[in-house]
Amino acid sequence: MHWGNRILIAGTVAALVAWGPNQLERAAQTGELERVQRERDGLVVANRALADEINGLAAEVQALKSDPDEIARIAREDLNLVAPGEVVFEVARAAAKKSPPREP
Repeated sequence: MHWGNRILIAGTVAALVAWGPNQLERAAQTGELERVQRERDGLVVANRALADEINGLAAEVQALKSDPDEIARIAREDLNLVAPGEVVFEVARAAAKKSPPREP
């Protein structure tokens, strides 16, 4: 029985030596793990937003490659161009008149 107790104690010590540092490391990194998980969640959300933006830009590129009306729309709106034969009217808006300041 004497050797059996020694073997049991040695096994327990070996298990603690193998298992203990791992548990201490986990306990010390709990805050770090939560911070990293929050950062990862933020990156996942940002990644989804960027994927949506990429999809929108890819659709715009496809429209520009295949739709002449889309090219004409951009030329009109962004570049202020007109098609041959069109007449351009420039409309000037009247500035709002300010009333003179009242005297007390």
